[in-house]
Amino acid sequence: MIYLVLNLSMSIFMLGLAFYTDKVSKSEVTNPLIPMSVLLALSCACMGLTVFANIQFPERMPLMFARFYLLFSAAYSIDFCIYCILYPAYKRSPFVNTVKWGLYIAATWFIFTKIEDVNITNFLGVQFISAGLSLGDLTNYFPFTWYDLFMAIVLVALPSLSAIIMILRAENREDRLNMQKSVINVVGLVVAWIAIFMIKKASIRVPMFVTLYLFSIGLTQSILVFSEFQNFLYDLKYLIGVVISFTVCYLVPAGVVGFMFPRLWPIISNHPFLFFIYISVVVIISITVSYQISKFLSKKSYFRSFQYADSFEESLSKFDYSAEPEEIVHSMKTIFAHNLGLNTLKVLVENGGNLESIYDYENEESVSLNVSDKLFDTLMNQNKTIVLKSAVENSHRYESEKKEVLKLFADTKSEAIILLAEGRRIIGALLLGPKIGGNIYGDYDYDVFRKLYSYLFVFAYYMKNIANQSIVGTINREIRMSSQIIESIQENMDPIKNPKFDTGYIMEHAHNIGGEFVDLIKLNEDRHIFVLGDLSGKGISASMSMVIIKSIIRTYLAETKDFKLLVEKVNSFIRFNLPKGTFFEGIFGLIDFRDDNLYYINCGVPALFLYTRSYNNVIEIQGDGKVLGFVKDISKYLKVKKVKLNQGDIIVTCTDGLIDSKSLRGEVYGKERIQKTITENTSFPASKIANITYTTCLNFLSKGLDDDVSIFVLKRLANVKQ
Repeated sequence: MIYLVLNLSMSIFMLGLAFYTDKVSKSEVTNPLIPMSVLLALSCACMGLTVFANIQFPERMPLMFARFYLLFSAAYSIDFCIYCILYPAYKRSPFVNTVKWGLYIAATWFIFTKIEDVNITNFLGVQFISAGLSLGDLTNYFPFTWYDLFMAIVLVALPSLSAIIMILRAENREDRLNMQKSVINVVGLVVAWIAIFMIKKASIRVPMFVTLYLFSIGLTQSILVFSEFQNFLYDLKYLIGVVISFTVCYLVPAGVVGFMFPRLWPIISNHPFLFFIYISVVVIISITVSYQISKFLSKKSYFRSFQYADSFEESLSKFDYSAEPEEIVHSMKTIFAHNLGLNTLKVLVENGGNLESIYDYENEESVSLNVSDKLFDTLMNQNKTIVLKSAVENSHRYESEKKEVLKLFADTKSEAIILLAEGRRIIGALLLGPKIGGNIYGDYDYDVFRKLYSYLFVFAYYMKNIANQSIVGTINREIRMSSQIIESIQENMDPIKNPKFDTGYIMEHAHNIGGEFVDLIKLNEDRHIFVLGDLSGKGISASMSMVIIKSIIRTYLAETKDFKLLVEKVNSFIRFNLPKGTFFEGIFGLIDFRDDNLYYINCGVPALFLYTRSYNNVIEIQGDGKVLGFVKDISKYLKVKKVKLNQGDIIVTCTDGLIDSKSLRGEVYGKERIQKTITENTSFPASKIANITYTTCLNFLSKGLDDDVSIFVLKRLANVKQ
């Protein structure tokens, strides 16, 4: 019964492998490894049922399940051969499918006509009975049956031939990754043969072990799946470095502790406290020495771990923008070179419709690319801002533009391209050259670039908008950055032009620069979005985070029309892409001009006031809100609320800098004064109300601002006459 359980367990594992392959595969074409895993699962299940049927229904059922076991095994072998011959292509032409089904039919005919019976006993194992290949005296020289021929073809001949073809085809391409994958696939086949040989030897003592032959094929299938999603070239020097690092940093300290433990153990009977002190000292010294050695080796190229995400993020988060532009570019190149081990990095900035490389070394060739090129438009439409050469060569996601992208890589002598865009407008690009040692950019690199994209965007934004050579050194950097950012925000706003509504806003920074902003975004003629927000932090970091959020909101609006989902996406972006500890306080509002409704989501805004003309009164309507950036899943905390705006109604919202401002005597400005200001100035336009509110606060303070202040006013005007 144990062999039934083992085979059914292997069947379940293969089905799980099929689901995993389907989940991880990013191709629109079905990955051929998926049906292969399913066929192997069916074959394992049939072997298990063969054993079960031999116990419960020994007359007819074992032969039926045994034949299906052979049939699914043959189908797997056929698919394996086709997979190897056509590797790495997924698509199967009509001719290939015809040949495949022809082989299926031939295998079916062979199994159901040549396999006469099956004999299963604990003393003989599983024996398939079929006629001999030769007749008469020839059987003494060729004692082989049709079953033996079938297994030789299915298990050895066809797989060997297909593996040879796969290796030869890989050698004819300049694709080192596919060559490595092909070698791994061949290793998987050899591993299967070795495993089958070992099971066969073991079956001499335990004959029923022959029912576990498919475990060896399952091992091969697992290796094929591992190879399929492997995007890393194995460097011999790196592997040696890993072994040395592991030995010196882990095995040796562990050995020292293990050596000292039994020698100190006799002390515990008389002096247990002393024993714990001694062993603790040994452990602490071993760990300290191990850490110092690891830290030293990590600086050497052969010993440095390719898991560089943390050190890369730390370098980018501490990047100094106070130097001259040329020094900034070269510092960024140094960070990339140290963490990724690349040879060259080209920094391109948009200028007059072209992406042009800046601050190259004297011996470097400059690069200029046309931003309006159709290829860039295609990549941006598909949101492919990070493109790796290895992915283009091996993935099926780039089939439509594969030739053009590979030409771009060849022309720029790069192997990875990061397009840095504000919405759909490309403002810069990073061209990453080959890695030292010839390794490729793989999935790990892609995930790191995507995670740290905001840092790279900040760098490109700075180089394009702020580090202009004509003004470097003439104005204080923070003031210059502040004016640049505010100007960028104001220019990119979509003012509300509906005759029934009037808007006004103020953004004042206490120290020239900050993370507060107001944005207006037009969805269509009937709907408009406004955002008032305050991002944590001060100075350059907060300002850059603000610019990024402003850009990402517009990017997400191009992908989703769901108001609540938009805020959820922004929360995820802040949580996983902006510097750790960044959070957002503010409000998202959606104005529907058709029915004069305001839909809003409170994200920790300190005050949202509604003045109703009919009652001549100001009330707070913000309710409870959740600050963005703290929790991974914020959907259950977000609530979309609605308020109907009638003629003369006014919405006023602001950041905490207005409410919490204190006078020289320490008195807080408070919400009541804001409400009073609104009530006394309802006849003025929205912009005037915002200005009066701000000016009243300044007069109350009798000094400069201590915190940033942003105010947004929305006023419902008189109905338009038809």
